[in-house]
Amino acid sequence: MTMKSKVRFLAPIVLISLISGFLSWQAQVWAEESSATYFPKGLLHAKWQEFEVKGFQEPIPGVIYRGNPRPTCGMPLGGLDTGCLDIEANGMLGYSTLFNHLIYPRLLYNVPFLGISVDGKSCVLATDTQGKLDRPVERETGTFPPLDYTPAFFDTGTERVTLAKSIDYFGHYPILDMEYQTDLPVSVGVRAWSPMLPGDTKTSMMPGLIIEVSLRNPDRQTHRGTIALSFPGFESPHEQTGIPHKRQSIEKNMQGVVVSSLEQDGARQLSYVLACLGQEGVRRGGSLGVDGAAWNSMEQRLPPTKTEDSGTTVAADFKLQPGEQSVRRFVLSWHAPKWNAGGAPGVEDTRVFTHMYAKYYTSAVEVAQQLASQHEDLLKRVIAWQEEIYHDEHLPGWLADCLINNLHLIPETSIWGQSKGLLSNFEPELGLFGLNECPRGCPQIECIPCSFYGNMPIVYFYPEAALSTLRGYKEYQFEDGRPPWIFGGVTAMDVENKRPYDLAAPDKGYQTVLNAACYVIMLDRYWRTTGDDQVLHEFYDSLKRANDFSMNLRPKYGLSQIVSMPEPGTDGHGLGDTEWFEAPEPGWKGYVTHAGAVRMAQVQVMKRMAQTMEDTEYVAKCDQWLEAGRKVLEEKLWNGTYYLNFFDPDEDLRSDMIFGYQLDGEWICDAHGIEGVFPKQRIDTTLETIRQANCQLSQSGATNYANADGSAAKVGGYGTYGYFPPELMMLAMTYMYEGEQEFGIELMHKCMENIVCQWGYTWDAPNTIRGDMDTGQRHFGGDYYQNMMLWFVPAALKNRDMTGPLEDNGLVQRVLRASRGPAGGSSLGSSD
Repeated sequence: MTMKSKVRFLAPIVLISLISGFLSWQAQVWAEESSATYFPKGLLHAKWQEFEVKGFQEPIPGVIYRGNPRPTCGMPLGGLDTGCLDIEANGMLGYSTLFNHLIYPRLLYNVPFLGISVDGKSCVLATDTQGKLDRPVERETGTFPPLDYTPAFFDTGTERVTLAKSIDYFGHYPILDMEYQTDLPVSVGVRAWSPMLPGDTKTSMMPGLIIEVSLRNPDRQTHRGTIALSFPGFESPHEQTGIPHKRQSIEKNMQGVVVSSLEQDGARQLSYVLACLGQEGVRRGGSLGVDGAAWNSMEQRLPPTKTEDSGTTVAADFKLQPGEQSVRRFVLSWHAPKWNAGGAPGVEDTRVFTHMYAKYYTSAVEVAQQLASQHEDLLKRVIAWQEEIYHDEHLPGWLADCLINNLHLIPETSIWGQSKGLLSNFEPELGLFGLNECPRGCPQIECIPCSFYGNMPIVYFYPEAALSTLRGYKEYQFEDGRPPWIFGGVTAMDVENKRPYDLAAPDKGYQTVLNAACYVIMLDRYWRTTGDDQVLHEFYDSLKRANDFSMNLRPKYGLSQIVSMPEPGTDGHGLGDTEWFEAPEPGWKGYVTHAGAVRMAQVQVMKRMAQTMEDTEYVAKCDQWLEAGRKVLEEKLWNGTYYLNFFDPDEDLRSDMIFGYQLDGEWICDAHGIEGVFPKQRIDTTLETIRQANCQLSQSGATNYANADGSAAKVGGYGTYGYFPPELMMLAMTYMYEGEQEFGIELMHKCMENIVCQWGYTWDAPNTIRGDMDTGQRHFGGDYYQNMMLWFVPAALKNRDMTGPLEDNGLVQRVLRASRGPAGGSSLGSSD
């Protein structure tokens, strides 16, 4: 064979070998890149599924969002009393309460925050240039208007900004993982997280977060570039009002800037730190905001700082060899110690309160240094407590995911005031803690029925905060025995006190018939879960006064008033006589099943407390009320297949609509481990009726009302198909407790799938579901902490009362142990 022939013969073999080698190398690089991503790419959109996630020992369930429907609000980052910052599913910064813009319209940044430039080509890591245009709820109609959108970027002539092609978005609060698809040769993923640790109160109040950027080079060429993180500062970049501020460089353990407002007192005392942890090649500059040319130039230069712009950019240069991976970590911390009761920094003539977190963290720099030194341990602890939930054998995967994300409502709604100043009545150690009913729609602190629904995770994970709130109810109790309706907010009937973030303006409000029940039942939760008899001794007299007030609202009905509405006009505010289920149609009159059963449960709780206190006289009194109530329920309200909605003996008027949530009182008894309200046979029959009527009428839950024949009831107010998610949760749990586990779980699953997968309300918890059409769409309310009712479900799944998850191997106890870590975490008053 000639040399020429040999070459011809060997050439294809060499070529095949080269191609094979390249493909083998490329496959290895892709495999390594895939192992470096936070979760696999290409997962289904808006469906629960199991997949591997970086840092977790086994696959976990979750929902990936990519495109539409994308979440109505991004996942918040923040903790207990710290405020929060939303990162939207399109890669933009959304709502923010970091600097005490607490109510509608909350601070809305509406700008991108992260960009990358590789070999001179830049990409802003957002998928579109459209951001939400904030609109508060329409107060007259009680609905959110449709979301409008406004351009976030200015057009910079021929220099258009290159955007990410898509974002795979996975939130598991307090961790947000994102994987970006771009046209650049370097792939990017982000993990942003806050140190929210159940059971570790002090750490959960740390006002800061970590943004970890993972860079991977799957190419055969070396690439150089810049990753830039830009923070808008104290106000929206679209406002440019220019809070006077100063800047200082930070060099210790990180490279960055601390920006501080020049005002040293009042609600404008603000500061934040933006820095890159322990990295060389870090540059600082002004904010990139909506300036496309500035984003395009970030690899060469950053914009200069401006006196009217408190924003900052920190950029880290990088060099990646073929197949190399690298991580850049940024810290954002903030310190805004005081807020106005009016809910926004610019409100005048209002009380000023001091955040509890400022007692333990004295500056943004201190927080940044702690996160810099502890971030590895803190993240491990966050993952550890999440794994306990994700891998609990009794929880369906969808429920585990919902329980974790449900806790996002704590940073969205929590506020914790120090006791100094106007709160001098309260212990310095505990101050006064409260949750806001709906910051963007009905802002008010500790609306008592909302806390009845939603305070269980506070009791489980932050009992100091729960005790502080209960002492607030006791301190603010009125002379006639009624507990306050709110600590301050928009439904205060005194116009002067309509301050939505006020902690020192208690109001009687309305819903008089059930307010005492909420107070008694919430104290029982704390007492039973902590086993602290001293608390019962402390509150017992206050609870008896509240209970006696509640049992004397319809005197002419005698003992049977336990299951009646108050004397007409008792509320005295011209709002009609109502209860926490504000149903303008068909309303409530005379003897009522729903409120009556809740009050029966209230007295059952009081009876157990009286027995513990050895108050035999009050035990006997409770027995008399309960016996009278049982007689009315059986003789006046039972109709053979369910309990009447109401019966008014004064007007011989009855409502025979099937009320889907008439058994709430029974759920209270089951969850609190006390004797029930209704006979077992009546419960089973009623649940079957509701299943065949109310549950059949809704694709996503159970309608509030159905006609007696099971047909759709065309009621006003909440409408034919309307319902409340937390009420649906109670109904589903009642089925579970009463032996119908499978149906109860499926009913709950339908509701949560509608919220999370169908409409993307995952981090925007709704108050009511649309009633005019059976679409499952929200009618009213966002960030409603009532939805933390979900944390009662783990107990119901195992047919245990609320103390079950606190047993040695119970879910809550395991979460607490994992969260505290080897060092045991920290609580208020500890020295660590």
